[in-house]
Amino acid sequence: MKKLVLFIALLSVIAAKSQKSVYYPFPDSNACWNIDMSQGMCFLGGWSDEKYSITISGDTAINGQTYHKLFTPFVKFTNNSGYCTQQNFQGYKGAFRQDIPDKKVYFIPPALTAEQLLYDFSMNPGDTVKGYLQQAWDATDIVQEVDSVLVGDSYRKRWLINPCYNIHLIEGVGSTYGLLQPSPGCMTDMAYYEINCFSLDGVSLYPETSPECLLITSISGQKPDIEVVNIYPNPSNGSFNVGVLRPDGIDEVRVTDMVGNLVFQKQIRDQEYFSISGLDRGTYILTIVDKNGRTTSRKIISCP
Repeated sequence: MKKLVLFIALLSVIAAKSQKSVYYPFPDSNACWNIDMSQGMCFLGGWSDEKYSITISGDTAINGQTYHKLFTPFVKFTNNSGYCTQQNFQGYKGAFRQDIPDKKVYFIPPALTAEQLLYDFSMNPGDTVKGYLQQAWDATDIVQEVDSVLVGDSYRKRWLINPCYNIHLIEGVGSTYGLLQPSPGCMTDMAYYEINCFSLDGVSLYPETSPECLLITSISGQKPDIEVVNIYPNPSNGSFNVGVLRPDGIDEVRVTDMVGNLVFQKQIRDQEYFSISGLDRGTYILTIVDKNGRTTSRKIISCP
């Protein structure tokens, strides 16, 4: 009996180790990332919002290697002041290839032919992030922690590389900060990028329950959002200013933590601008609700 118990325990350990060793490679076809970018503190004030998709659109040969092309079909640009300039545009975004044994993804930006390291999915806590994502503002991101997150029906490894903007790299998904966007470091008032949805073969995989997986095109059938949203500064020291482009019909604002606990709620009927303050350190979801029950949400980060 003892031998049987030991044998079962040994099998359990082997199974657990096998499960941990599963590597989910980056997709090479039929994938779509829907991205939202918001920027505030534009020249002479104002704010804007951009929504766009990045898709895999066929293959190309560069320097004798096969790369998968990335393409944006359309950018929905909302500007409340005229002083913000559009940052992202439709068209070819570059091409990537992956080295599955080494768990690395390489990228060639548009108009270039030399590849750069895009993602290293073999990093450990304390490692320095290198390559294409580290080109802006002399940013040097260091892996803070490694955990896992649910993507579809499986858990994928996740690396926290920038706590100031809560940027993670997710195995087989990429950077939560706009997929291809270089890190902003810890500078405040920078544009804020996030992945609203990652889908593969038409199935939404991340976030788990995202309703925003329709390809963003000029003829998209998606209903217009409640047009929030400038949130600035974000990240902040615990106080946020929020702007709503069309305030008519807006009813209230709610802030919840990442496990769903309500930490702030306020009636803001028809207000164009309002403030939130006193949030403890952490990541929160800010939700705007209109009088018809429609909602729109944005992630905010408090670093007091």
